[in-house]
Amino acid sequence: MNKNNQPETKQILANTLLDLLKSKPFPKITVNELCEKSMIVRSTFYLHFQDKYELLAYCLDKTSKELEALMETHEPKDFFVVLLSNFQEKEKIFFNIFETELNAELLEMFYQFFSRYITLVLEEKLARGALLPGPVESVTAFYVSGLVGMTLRWIKSGYKLSKETLASCQYRLMKDIL
Repeated sequence: MNKNNQPETKQILANTLLDLLKSKPFPKITVNELCEKSMIVRSTFYLHFQDKYELLAYCLDKTSKELEALMETHEPKDFFVVLLSNFQEKEKIFFNIFETELNAELLEMFYQFFSRYITLVLEEKLARGALLPGPVESVTAFYVSGLVGMTLRWIKSGYKLSKETLASCQYRLMKDIL
């Protein structure tokens, strides 16, 4: 295979997985189905990914980069609404990743994303002379656990709360560090 086609093939497989996740739980999606829907032969799939979990990790990494771009372009108060809007736009995808099991890659993506965001905020506060209730790593872990837990419960509940209500609650809980 021409090396120039590798990113394109990966993107086709990623798009196929995301499309399937709109209507089917992740555990029920097979490599055969991914290959059939994307019109890519199975051996080509395995040139790019070890299995469907590695493909999911690739998709989640791309999503994480999209979220980081949102973080850089929005003020904290608006950021939570924008972030939750992004999750809600992809609601079927996230719900089908979580439907039967807690996916470690997705959980790690949430933790890493929120950790980077909160660590940056806390380090800026320290640089301005603010006092924190503990080391940056500990305070970050505390807030990240809460944000991730709230967001996952919201997704698992089928988005019962409005994104504005949840974002407002998250912002108020974190207001002291923002």
